[in-house]
Amino acid sequence: MQHAKVKVKDSASAMKANATITRAKVAEKAEAATARSHDERELAHERGKAKVAAAEMELHQAKVAHREEAMEHRLRKHVHGHKKDDKHGGGH
Repeated sequence: MQHAKVKVKDSASAMKANATITRAKVAEKAEAATARSHDERELAHERGKAKVAAAEMELHQAKVAHREEAMEHRLRKHVHGHKKDDKHGGGH
C-alpha cells in the first residue's frame, strides 16, 4: 500500500514539474520573440534553461522526500510491531 502512495505522490510531483517546465518554455519563447538582439535571445534561452533545471531539481527533491516518508513509515511500523510484542510478553 505504501508503494502505491509513493507512486501517486511521484506522479503528482511529475505533473507539477512538467507544468512548471512548460510555463518556463513558453515564457522563454515569449521573451525570445520580443528580444531586440541576438544577445537578448540567448539570455532568454539561458533563463529558460535555468527555470527548467530548477523544476527538475524540485521534482527530484520531492521524490526523495516521498521515499524518506515511505522508509520512515516502514520503520515506525516495524518498531511499533516489536514494542507491541514485547509489551505483551511475546518473545523472539
